[in-house]
Amino acid sequence: MASNLQDTLQRVVNKSEILIEKYRALLEEKRRVDAANESLSSKNVALEKEIERLRQENEYLRLARSISSTPEQTEANRARISKLVRDIDKCISQLTD
Repeated sequence: MASNLQDTLQRVVNKSEILIEKYRALLEEKRRVDAANESLSSKNVALEKEIERLRQENEYLRLARSISSTPEQTEANRARISKLVRDIDKCISQLTD
């Protein structure tokens, strides 16, 4: 009877060790997945900002093209608009500081 009880106890101990190992492996995998998720989230934010910047630039180019009639005027208007946008961004940055 004692031997049977001891065998049962040993099986429970072995199974609990297996469960602990599986838990540790899953915990490590979760940490890796969380790190990858964080990396992808920050990359996503950066790409969204880039998309917004490109949309603004596209809109400025359309505006400059519609205002001017020659390529030289278009480029001059584009430069002027870009400078205005930079100045506005600088003012906003100073206001938030």
